[in-house]
Amino acid sequence: MFGSNRSRCAIGVNIGIVILLSCGTCRSAQQEPIPEYSLNVVVKEGATGEVISQARLTLQFKSGRLHRNVTYGAKTNAQGEYTFTHIPKGTVLLIVTAERHQSFGKEIELEQDNQTIEVKLKKPQAQL
Repeated sequence: MFGSNRSRCAIGVNIGIVILLSCGTCRSAQQEPIPEYSLNVVVKEGATGEVISQARLTLQFKSGRLHRNVTYGAKTNAQGEYTFTHIPKGTVLLIVTAERHQSFGKEIELEQDNQTIEVKLKKPQAQL
């Protein structure tokens, strides 16, 4: 009877090891993680080239296997800059708005780390 408990325990341990090893194999068969990059955004006034602080930035992208939309929001600093970090490689939509300026929107292909996008916002057109 003592020997049968030992053999059951050994079988249980062996089964556990097989399960753990097979889980490790499953993970390696899954897709490799998508690289994450940083995206630097600089916002300037179109006519003068002066930086625009407190411009509102919205960055949208699809994330994960379920392709959920993920949205980040931020504002530029006193130098008209902001850096988004941990953004997955691929296509992102950048939307920029600032007071007394026209809005800007563009799809950007992130293919390298520390990419810099310079956005020049125009003043609104006069109404006739």
